[in-house]
Formats: sequence, structure tokens, C-alpha cells
Amino acid sequence: MVLKLWFINPGGFSLKHFSVFNGLHYLLAIPALMVLFFLFSPAPSQAQSSKMNEPVSITAANEPVATVLDRLSRNTGLTFSYNPDQLNTSHRITLNMVRKPLSEVLEAIFNPLNLNFRLNGNQLVIFGAGPAESRPSVQESAKPLISVAVPQVITRHDTVFLTSTTYLTDTITRTDTVLKFDTVFILKRSADERIGKGQIFSDLSSLEKELTRELRFHAGFTVNWMNGISRFTAGSEYREKLNDYKEAYSNKNISGSLALELMASYNRTSAGTGISYASFGERLSYSIQISTGGYFRKDTLDAYYTLAGADTSWFYVMDSTYIPLDLKQYDYRSSVRRNYIEIPLFAQYNFPVGQGLLYFRGGLIAGISSKVSGLYIYTDNDGAGDIKELEMRPIVFSWQLESGIQMPVYPRISVKAGIMYRRQMQSVYKDFPIETRIDAFGLSCGILYKI
Repeated sequence: MVLKLWFINPGGFSLKHFSVFNGLHYLLAIPALMVLFFLFSPAPSQAQSSKMNEPVSITAANEPVATVLDRLSRNTGLTFSYNPDQLNTSHRITLNMVRKPLSEVLEAIFNPLNLNFRLNGNQLVIFGAGPAESRPSVQESAKPLISVAVPQVITRHDTVFLTSTTYLTDTITRTDTVLKFDTVFILKRSADERIGKGQIFSDLSSLEKELTRELRFHAGFTVNWMNGISRFTAGSEYREKLNDYKEAYSNKNISGSLALELMASYNRTSAGTGISYASFGERLSYSIQISTGGYFRKDTLDAYYTLAGADTSWFYVMDSTYIPLDLKQYDYRSSVRRNYIEIPLFAQYNFPVGQGLLYFRGGLIAGISSKVSGLYIYTDNDGAGDIKELEMRPIVFSWQLESGIQMPVYPRISVKAGIMYRRQMQSVYKDFPIETRIDAFGLSCGILYKI
């Protein structure tokens, strides 16, 4: 029996006649060459090594493996393949990895579960650690043959995992390849769950997961915009001057503060302190008239007489007007500002709402007077003078209430915004008959960083 085959030689294509049995060893050589080609072909190890060294940050507090893998897929762009009989995705783990290599993160996840992994492009295959004899790429050294027998082609109808290929030449090379196929589940995201630009390299989680029985620390800064106004009180003997104070001062100037905070949290409660610089502004608009000297001008409006017997009596109707000699108008207008360096002490309660927290805060503030400017109204005379003439109280205590919401924007960074109200507990002046306390209502916003 003769079969015509096309055979490629260095000179081009040629048609030759081969006996099936004589050319069978050439046909058997082809699978062996293909196996050797795939075994020794270069792999993109450099790219995979670079992928495994990429820094990754991920945090999990007693979360299922499925949730952690989903978050890791969004951060790195990997898809995961695994056998559900080997990987229990409901198993809970706890991690806190900050800018660690991807390989170290994967080892921290799978090593405790007695699992191995292999990166193939952007797909990470997860498999169980089996016995040594089931591992791939087992090779035996070449052995010479004394006699060459005609190989037999055996057709097997069972699924086998061991492929034996024999290449017959002067030297025989035998290569055994063990292939094991597992049913895998590939983690894919639907079109409606595509990762947006805002989610790339992010690891956002609900702030409720941080409300644990572990001591945590946050640092940040806060800006407050306030509408401040002075409250005045005085004794009955200064009632007239007290009315002048209430009418002359207004809250037309903006007040505010800038604070640095350090806060410790445990479960749903927090406590903190810090340092801030506060400035309270007002407007003074005060006008008086002062006159000195003067005289009375007398005018005759009418004159008449009466007859009483033989005498005539004259009567005059007079008008008297006071003419001042010196009348002056005084207007005092000034921007009044009082500045303090403050040290707050506060307590806070956090209530989870969605991914964020609703917080309620209250505390005390010790304000150290640093600078004052503007005018004040005299209490024992007419007019106004420089506020620096008064003795300021060196430390003024205040209380403050605040409520707002805190939301995460990055794995360790969150922002907060709320409303606040504060009132001074003491007069800003020392030994002054008109007591002055500052009230302020405004908005508060800030940024917190988890240490």
C-alpha cells in the first residue's frame, strides 16, 4: 500500500512516495516536536514578574474571601479561576496590607487556605497543593535502544491524563507530560458593573467596618466659617451705655477658625484634641452729638394792656429759645476683631449611615487671647477709644456643639461636613462694667487621615 504525501525540504516542495509503515516514525515524530516546542518556548515571565511586584493596598476585617477577591479584582484588573471544591469563598479573613507587592498579598490570602496560584496573563489560577507526583513537567533522560520495534497505534476511549510520545531515531527521547483539568469558575464582571475611572486603584469600604473594638487614630484639619456676634450684659447703673453697645455693634464681619485635630476612636465613640487659630470679627457704628455753651434768645410775640380804674396795665407774651454756641457731631466706625489660639477637648459619637457616619460632637475650648483691634465705647464719658486700652482676659473658656456626616474618599482618607454652635462662658474683658461674650454659629468641614 502506497500513500502520496507532500514533504517539505530545503529546496522547496516535492512529491515523494512513502510506505505507510516506513514513514510511520515520521508521523509519530510530529507530536513529539510539538510537545518540545511548547515545553521549551519562551514565556512572558518578565511581564508576569512585573505584575506580581506591583504595589497593592487592601484592607479586610473578617470579610468573606469572595468579597476580598472582588475588591482585589477591581484594584488590579485580574480575573480569578478556582475550583469551588478547593476554595471556600465564604471563609472569612482579615487583612491590612498597605502598598505591598501583589505576590505577598496573594500569599497572605491563599497560604493559610493551603492553596497555590499561578498567573497567566491577567488570569490568576488558584489550585490546591497536591502530591509531588501530580506536578507537571516530569522528564526522563534519553536512553539508547538495542533494537527498534514497530510501534503499535492503540486507540483508547477513556479520558486519560498521561500522554506518552516516543520519537524513534538513532537516539530515543521519551517525554511524559501529566495534564490535570479541573472545573474552574472565572470571576467576570457584567457590562453594567464595569469599573469606572474613579474606582481604579481604590479600596473604599464602609466606615461602619472601622467601628470595631480596636483603638484607632485619625489626624486631620478642620475649617470653620462662623457668624459671630457679641452678647452684652451690665448693671442697672450702666443701662444707657448698655443700649448704646447693643445698637452700635453688628455681625457684618466674617469670623472663622482653622484647626489641626488628633482623634482616637474605639467602637462608636471618639475623643480628641488639637490646636486652632480663631478670629471673631464685628462692626462698630456709633454716633453722638456734643454741645457746649449757648444762650437763651427772647422774642416778644404779643403785647396788650388792661384798664383797672384809672391805671393802665401792660402785659407781654414772650418766647425763649436756647441757641448753643458749639454743637458737634461725632461718628465712630471701626472693624473690631478678637483673635485667639485655642486648645479644644471634645467627645464624639458615631452612628453608621450607608458608607458614612453621622457624628455628634461636644466639648470645651480654652482660648488664649493673642491680638485685638478696633474701638470700644466709653462707659464713663462720651465717645469711643482704642480697644487695646482695655485689659483682655488672658484665657477665655467656651463650649461647642457640632453635628455632621463623615464619608470615605480613599482607603485611609475621609471628609466631614457639619454645622456648629459655640458660646464663650466668660467675658472677654477683665474688670470692665460691660460684660462681653461672643456667640458664633456656622459651618464646619475637614479632612481626616487614618494613621
